[in-house]
Amino acid sequence: MSKAIVEEALACLSAEVPNLSDITVSRICLGWGYVGAKLSTDDVGLCHSMAAETRFECCHVVQRAGTLSGSSATMLGELAKSWNHGERVIGVATINALSQIVLKKQHERYSVLEGNTLDHVDIRPGESVAMVGNIKPLVPAIKSKTAKLRVFERGGSLEEGVLPDAASEELIPEADLVFITGSAIANGTIGRLLQLSGKARHVILVGPSASMVPDPLFKRGVDLIGGVIVTNPEIAMQVVAEGGGTPQLKAATRFVVIKPTSSGERQRNFA
Repeated sequence: MSKAIVEEALACLSAEVPNLSDITVSRICLGWGYVGAKLSTDDVGLCHSMAAETRFECCHVVQRAGTLSGSSATMLGELAKSWNHGERVIGVATINALSQIVLKKQHERYSVLEGNTLDHVDIRPGESVAMVGNIKPLVPAIKSKTAKLRVFERGGSLEEGVLPDAASEELIPEADLVFITGSAIANGTIGRLLQLSGKARHVILVGPSASMVPDPLFKRGVDLIGGVIVTNPEIAMQVVAEGGGTPQLKAATRFVVIKPTSSGERQRNFA
């Protein structure tokens, strides 16, 4: 199903981005924290680097390194369906770059609002919250509203109170609200996670990696996306190149919340 989400996102972009066939990728940067894709339109898309999950072949991550710049944006966007993590993150970053063109427009199906994610989420006392990915800036605010927070993380040493991601199969279906890191798009787990979240009152996708055209995600039950609009392409690409993360990207982005309008309410379709 993750492949289907990518295919639907590419179809949306094909329908909504003017002169899509003429747009190329002028620069790709694989940083330690994020991957950046800059288009010939000057739009920049970001994706988590997934460095901890990426396999190095000899000394390279991407076989085609050195030939990506100048490629068709739609061709690199197709890499988001690859089973190679190095290629997949480039594909997602490219889709997110093309999505910037769409997100800057006015839409009937959804709204793009300024602000932080939690300003738009109603967490009721006593509700259980599942968080896929240890999204640390959100943790204190969620804990101030409910004591029932379970955080799931993949790989590495786990902090106290953080569960391995394998536990999500059993525990996410019990949650009233589910927060999912946008990195789930990059590592291909987003489809299954949305299936597990089918009974939740709210499903929220968070992070620069989630800054994609939202239609395929709303179709599968996502209520809200907390993403970014890149406002300074040069600084954003420099931050990526120098190993920066979300705190450093604040100087080159504005945080936005993407919500369906009343005419485009979320659905529960897991096809």
